[in-house]
Amino acid sequence: MTITLPRREKAAAKVGPRLDISPLELKDWLENEHGLSRLLSEAESWEPFAWKGNDLSAPVRALYVAEARGLLSRRGDRAVDVAIADITADINGYLVSFGKPLVSEASVMNNLRQASLYVQAAVGAAVLPDRRTMTVRFVDQYETAENIEKYFHSIKGKLQKLGSQLKHAEACGYDVSNVLAAAEASTGVKLLASA
Repeated sequence: MTITLPRREKAAAKVGPRLDISPLELKDWLENEHGLSRLLSEAESWEPFAWKGNDLSAPVRALYVAEARGLLSRRGDRAVDVAIADITADINGYLVSFGKPLVSEASVMNNLRQASLYVQAAVGAAVLPDRRTMTVRFVDQYETAENIEKYFHSIKGKLQKLGSQLKHAEACGYDVSNVLAAAEASTGVKLLASA
């Protein structure tokens, strides 16, 4: 006998919802050593992602240890790179104390990649695990400005074409508000025509 099981089109969530937190509140959280991991682990809506039984999930555990190693600290006004090897050693020390199997640096790197997705989804901040240097860092204001400039230059031509189409629509009285709303919903970027 063959059984048919229920299925659905929508995949299970890989990250939790956006947390309702202002930039000023986030700044206060970032001044705490474990601000990001506490935000995730204390938010009820993030519980399935932050916890595994009575222990932190592997991604949040890696984030917690990275924070303990200085992820949210600054050297001057620049972000600090935290070595994946140090994070792995701390996690393995913790796991040994409970008689659990050790993890590899590659596993910790993958967990930090997942944690970076969590942080991005929850508060919109960027944590960058770097496989090339085997480090992780909280993206600072200078790197953010450089990235914005780099991404802008890569799409500048298309934005100019888009701007001319927006001006055309405005001049002809065409209603493209639904297209702009859909673009904003899918990208998080609001398009406004310049005067």
